[in-house]
Amino acid sequence: MGSNIYSEKNKLNDLTGSEWKFSTKSVINKAYPINMQHKLRSQHGGQKPPQLCEDIIKIFTKKGMIVLDPFMGVGGTLLGASLCSRKAIGIDITEKWIEIYKKVSELEKLEIQETYCGDSFKILDKIKNESVDFILTDVPYWDMDSREHTRNKNKTNKSKLNNFDNENWVSKKEWLNTMKKILAKSMKKLKHGKYMAVFIGDMYKDSEYHCLSAELALKMSEIKGLTMKANLIWEDNSKSLHVFGYPAAFIPSMIHQNILIFRRD
Repeated sequence: MGSNIYSEKNKLNDLTGSEWKFSTKSVINKAYPINMQHKLRSQHGGQKPPQLCEDIIKIFTKKGMIVLDPFMGVGGTLLGASLCSRKAIGIDITEKWIEIYKKVSELEKLEIQETYCGDSFKILDKIKNESVDFILTDVPYWDMDSREHTRNKNKTNKSKLNNFDNENWVSKKEWLNTMKKILAKSMKKLKHGKYMAVFIGDMYKDSEYHCLSAELALKMSEIKGLTMKANLIWEDNSKSLHVFGYPAAFIPSMIHQNILIFRRD
């Protein structure tokens, strides 16, 4: 398994034995460059490094396979797919993010992948069941756009995510149920035996730590036919450290995100 030889028995990806071994690390601490029109893409508060998406896609697919992202944002997944010669389908409710993705692709001279603008739950009906080889997505955060600013009760801390209408998102329970609903429908597009990877960060809100990754993992585990296989940690050292709570209380300055790995049975 530690060799640089590619095995013809490898049904999952195009990695050699050594590459496969390295890819099984539970913590991703590789430093990713701020490139590929980062300033343009950073208009979206939740954009992910395309090279990170590329690395993950290469673990779970072979060249020419199809990747789906039901919450594409500015297209980190789609850009990553283009970088490693995979096809991709992206869905987002905000036309602005899709247009930014297309602009980045043009500037970087990358293939513009298939995109749809609209409600993921409805758009997914356009995609044939069991036609996708891998799902990689970054789910919208619970209550992100409606959070009160920690220092000013009269203002709201508007994020740049805006993946859906947060006015209707009144509870974490509702957020979890909606994520389950969309991801369950996404799973039907996935071929049997193939994988789904979901980015999700935890949250500190109202003086309480919310382990959203664990709560979402439990909710996704309720989806029949979907089995959790791993939780990868992405250590994002590009994050700035902040002094929260000093000098009275400990509040974490989070520099990690979770990547929940599930497989369709």
